[in-house]
Amino acid sequence: LGLVRIRPLARREDVEARNTRVLADLGPGLPMSTIDALYNELLRRTREATQGRPPVRWTELLAVDSPPAAVLGKRITAAVIDDVRQRLTRPDHVLLEDLSEAIHGPETALVRKLRQGAASKEVIEEAKMLRAQADHYRLKEQALGTWPDSPSVETDLDQRLLLLARRIGRSHKEQPQPADAIFDTLQTALHDNPGAVDRHPLYAQDGVLLMGRACAVSDECRFNWGDARDAS
Repeated sequence: LGLVRIRPLARREDVEARNTRVLADLGPGLPMSTIDALYNELLRRTREATQGRPPVRWTELLAVDSPPAAVLGKRITAAVIDDVRQRLTRPDHVLLEDLSEAIHGPETALVRKLRQGAASKEVIEEAKMLRAQADHYRLKEQALGTWPDSPSVETDLDQRLLLLARRIGRSHKEQPQPADAIFDTLQTALHDNPGAVDRHPLYAQDGVLLMGRACAVSDECRFNWGDARDAS
């Protein structure tokens, strides 16, 4: 067993969501329909290039001492890839940043749903932080013995969070970045009237903790943060 290494691989939809997010960052303002079209075209060209199919006249072209410029332009040299190399090795490049995130841990359902709704990096980081804060509070209360034994109390809170989040989601589904709009509106609603959701209270009627619990409910695949493709 000491020689066995288990490395989790990203799912196909996770790779697609991450790649389209990178394209959206490189082309701010473009609708998701255009981003999808660009991504599909990049996949097509990459597929053709990796198949290694030579042109019809490849034997003639290889025998020519001075091939035409069109042939020379297809040869990979250090000068040809220099621009790409410089952009990929910048420390702040989005591709390297996303790769760093993947190394530090698997992407949760919450993050995948936020990316699907074109969430900004700030919102994704806030959601993860709030989720962790709410989970920590819940575990602490359970350790102290102050958490209610009856699951119906927590179920009631989750259902109220779910109804509120879905209603807000429907009102913002046409936004170009629905995840950001839903996140901000839900956070405001919980801050302004926490007692409407946290009646008993479980989370001290704290809007920050309730927002973290809402992120946990989303992570359990019970509501999403919109779909940027629908908005475009």
